[in-house]
Amino acid sequence: MLLNYTFKNFKSYRFQTSLSMQASKIKHFEEYNIELIDSSISDNDRILKSIVLIGANSAGKTNFLKSISYARYLIMNSANAARDKENILDDPDTFMFDENAESEPTEFHFEFSVDNGANSTYFYDFAFCKKKILYEKLYKRETNKKTRLATKKCLFDRKGKVIEKNSDAFEKLAEVFEISDSVLFLSNCTGNLKSDMCPDGKIVIDWFSNITFANMESSCLDIYDDKPEYLDIALKLLSLTNKSIKNIKFEKRKLDLGVLDYKNPDAVFKALNKKKIGNVGGGIRLSEDGLYVFDIFMEYEKVMLDGKVKKIRLSIFDDSYSVSSGERKLIIYLAPIIKILKEGGLLLVDEIDTALHYNFSKIILSLFNNAETNQKKAQALFTTHNVKLIDENLRIDQIFTAKKDDFGVSAISMLSEGDKSPRKVHKLSERYLSGLYGSVPDINFKKVKILF
Repeated sequence: MLLNYTFKNFKSYRFQTSLSMQASKIKHFEEYNIELIDSSISDNDRILKSIVLIGANSAGKTNFLKSISYARYLIMNSANAARDKENILDDPDTFMFDENAESEPTEFHFEFSVDNGANSTYFYDFAFCKKKILYEKLYKRETNKKTRLATKKCLFDRKGKVIEKNSDAFEKLAEVFEISDSVLFLSNCTGNLKSDMCPDGKIVIDWFSNITFANMESSCLDIYDDKPEYLDIALKLLSLTNKSIKNIKFEKRKLDLGVLDYKNPDAVFKALNKKKIGNVGGGIRLSEDGLYVFDIFMEYEKVMLDGKVKKIRLSIFDDSYSVSSGERKLIIYLAPIIKILKEGGLLLVDEIDTALHYNFSKIILSLFNNAETNQKKAQALFTTHNVKLIDENLRIDQIFTAKKDDFGVSAISMLSEGDKSPRKVHKLSERYLSGLYGSVPDINFKKVKILF
């Protein structure tokens, strides 16, 4: 579980920004919204299951989620990029409204716990600037049978291209892989590296691999392809409000293009144009034996003139004119939501309220804050414009606000920093909209009116 996260100099976040998933001492909704971990691996063993981030348009909510996703991307792909002669740090997303930011480091810090039979907390930090990694370090705190907090142990500590401290396992890793300016040392634990060669490295990589960004891209297709039973759960959820949907089907169809080398993009595009293949569902996937089209169909029943019933299918991608945008978003978003709840991990959901009825947004949030539906210690970070969500059985330390200053710099703050004495009877949404917590767009209608 994520305990603490800090980053700096990424997109609209110019300065150090931190988020803590460690619960405060308040007792509200403690039995639902908090997960307990071993007290010997963390100075606070009460961990929040979800966070809701609210704020005005362009305040930095999406950029906050993107910072985690970007760090994950670097960790999971820097070693592979180097093998392909690419520098993954070539085009960093530093703060764009201050030229000094281009010569200052982008930094990330993750603190998270892992429950794999031997509970541990890991501390992973790295920073890079001008296409080079400045430092990278990984520490670990292992559970013990004593009541006091366990000591942090160094797994490796790197400065530039020099590893100054090393555990035995990571020392072996350094003997196999060259230390490169553009490759995170931890990234070498991805791929087919055997777990027994560097167990801690594989555990940490597995944790980062279970961070999922739920958005409108068709990554849901890979999830439904691997776990078709998740589509059955999605159908049952959609059927709660729309009984006309009779089934949802995932389809994987091979394209016969007559191409000898499907890894040759020019040959593939030429063949696609020649056969006039336009609509391809959720996209084309390359497998070892050729190209495949992935699609998701919603099935309905149509009553014909003779009274007979005929099944019709609508692609959620190609028949967008006939399929509601809300249902399409639900099917796409439910794939990672169900996966994280069933398997564990950290889910990043941007604008959970867009195109969805409020009740569905509320249900999705409740799925994480419920011990029966969340048995794998899954966590979620949600962004939203619908302030009514913060009234839905959330603790005040689960709510953060995002705001941007006159220089384009984003910042986040916990709601409790601006309100030390909220009570259960208080409507947090009303207190937020009144301006008590800041980050509410101040739009003067009189000034708007004169523009027209």
